[in-house]
Amino acid sequence: MTEKEREVCRQELEFCRIPAQAACWRKVLSQGRRMKFPKGTQVYPGNIGPRALFFLDRGEIWLTRSSMDGREKIIWAIGGDSLFGETPFFDELAPRSTMVAASDCIAYSFSRQCVMSEILPRHPDLMLALLKTLALKVRILSNQTVCLSLDDLSSRICKFLHLRQNEQDQEGGAQFVSPGLNQQELANLLGVHRVTLNKALRELEKEGVLSPYSRSEVYILDKDRFRELVFHNE
Repeated sequence: MTEKEREVCRQELEFCRIPAQAACWRKVLSQGRRMKFPKGTQVYPGNIGPRALFFLDRGEIWLTRSSMDGREKIIWAIGGDSLFGETPFFDELAPRSTMVAASDCIAYSFSRQCVMSEILPRHPDLMLALLKTLALKVRILSNQTVCLSLDDLSSRICKFLHLRQNEQDQEGGAQFVSPGLNQQELANLLGVHRVTLNKALRELEKEGVLSPYSRSEVYILDKDRFRELVFHNE
């Protein structure tokens, strides 16, 4: 598989992280309001309301949804040079999901009047970047729907790790992966209880597919079986 084919494959499998597509918005940052969001805080402060469009300068933002019984699902994650807040900005409904700073963030907010009357009419390339980010989020949500409907939990775990692996990092024949999420965060992403996730991880360890899971590292011990789990519904 060529590098281009591998990247296309990863994009098709991706169900959380959205690549940056809006660096061109940096040229209009002077028209936005610069804001700081410490790690763990919600992005929408009460004095802004839902009709602002945001550009993330640096940091990481998660979109999450919580159930009445306290369960949480991570819907997507973005890094710098990305737009967010498009859905409540355009449909004008109160947001039901929560945007949380997963790290210390700096973002710029743009009012509805500024975006619709000044920025988009004068900068067609920014409109294109906005449409691309929306298309990518549709792809992410579609991939999540397919993954949750058709894949068992072991396959979903392996798909997540496949998307995070660096094929250049080798040690003793085992593929090294740095997940970047603890078990609770991974459970939230995959839409399961942490206890259920822990049981599935232990089964993968017993089968010899993976080493014990940690936020910083996990090793793929059986590459053939790992790939079967990743691609069995592709």
